[in-house]
Amino acid sequence: MPRAKAHRYLVSLERRGYVEQDPASARYRLGPQALHTGLAALAEVDFVKLAAGCLEDLSAAIGQTVFISVWGQHGPTIVQWRDARLPVTVNVRVGSVLPLLNSATGRVFAAWSPEALALPRALAEWDTAQRQGADAARLLDDPAADGLPFDPADPAAALRARWQATRQRGYASVSGHLLHGIDSAALPVLDAQGQLAGAITGLGLHGGFDLTPDGAPLRALTAAAAARSRRLGWRGGR
Repeated sequence: MPRAKAHRYLVSLERRGYVEQDPASARYRLGPQALHTGLAALAEVDFVKLAAGCLEDLSAAIGQTVFISVWGQHGPTIVQWRDARLPVTVNVRVGSVLPLLNSATGRVFAAWSPEALALPRALAEWDTAQRQGADAARLLDDPAADGLPFDPADPAAALRARWQATRQRGYASVSGHLLHGIDSAALPVLDAQGQLAGAITGLGLHGGFDLTPDGAPLRALTAAAAARSRRLGWRGGR
């Protein structure tokens, strides 16, 4: 690579904190943003490696499609996917980014992520949906939030209340909200500090996926998520 071109790249990386220049030697070294990115990637690799190992058995046990996701650059992102013996036809796959408001996976990330990270993105989704004429009740409909008040003028308060209810219940579920005719449930996987490492999600055809807390899918998903949380060092309750 020509020296001038390499220098332009280094200047750009330096502006973003990925490299820094030693004032004495003028040599470049990795900057603080590179360390932050590396640590974040390391944490995700641990979760992905642990969770991916259970997907085949989990899918076979509940007879449903399952996947795991992490928080990516644009939000909750699917990183591993296992189809059921009879796969369902959906338009999300590995690499898909899921919304916070009306997907089970997104609701898990919203409920267990820091509010400073989740709330601005959720409100942006809300504004976009409102401009497109979406049904507010459908966006916020959640079995965990039955009876909770909703003031259209204060969506942030409604979201906070629903996320608290989701945390108390321990999982999120949706029925046909994101994908017509598809039900899904998602569970958080927590690390040693109680921070969200990722989510495990199951989905299936409406009427064939039992969303009740005592149903086979929820029991299996809950056990899988709890086991992975323990492997990551989490010892508390949900």
